Amino acid sequence: MRIDTTLIPFSSHLQDLASQSVVVMDVLRATSVMVQALSSGVKEIIPVTTVEEAFQLAKSFPSETRLLGGERKSRKIAGFDLGNSPREYITAKVKGKTLILTTTNGTKAFHAVSSGKTVLVGSFLNVSAVTQRCLHQEADVILYGSGDEGGLSLEDTVCGGMIIDRLIHLGKPPIELTDASQMALIAYQRFQRDLVEALRLSSHAEP
Repeated sequence: MRIDTTLIPFSSHLQDLASQSVVVMDVLRATSVMVQALSSGVKEIIPVTTVEEAFQLAKSFPSETRLLGGERKSRKIAGFDLGNSPREYITAKVKGKTLILTTTNGTKAFHAVSSGKTVLVGSFLNVSAVTQRCLHQEADVILYGSGDEGGLSLEDTVCGGMIIDRLIHLGKPPIELTDASQMALIAYQRFQRDLVEALRLSSHAEP
């Protein structure tokens, strides 16, 4: 298994993903929202890239069956039902509903890697499940950090390193790491005893 990591949202080398498993990470907060919403019983999640697309798509569903969720610049979008905090996505609000989601970084990343053999949602909340799915696929893996408006995101990098650590310990050798994956693993090893510190130090976490 070869594990590559995209430290910034850069897609020029993502030309042939059909044989690879891709894990999209936007820890703060799109992928964490997705994991929380799914665990709360949401029917499906449709990621879109623009606010206009979200409003247009919402017209395709009866109002009582869908929700608009997301953010721009970390703020809830006017006219949307929910923002971008996992705490909002509770069972009472989302169970059985279609969630149309658009965020500054995360939902764009899903569209960038949509040709992957498997496209997975990665966050600290579901590392074990993602690891097992990657191992089950028996394919090379790309860990795709959504970043922060084109820049590197510390929390996405650390999350990728955590997934790499699990794959190394649970997978069958040989496992090949690219230089970027080695960097992500080193970042995780720095923060593995206190993941909250990585979130605190991230510029993306600043208000």
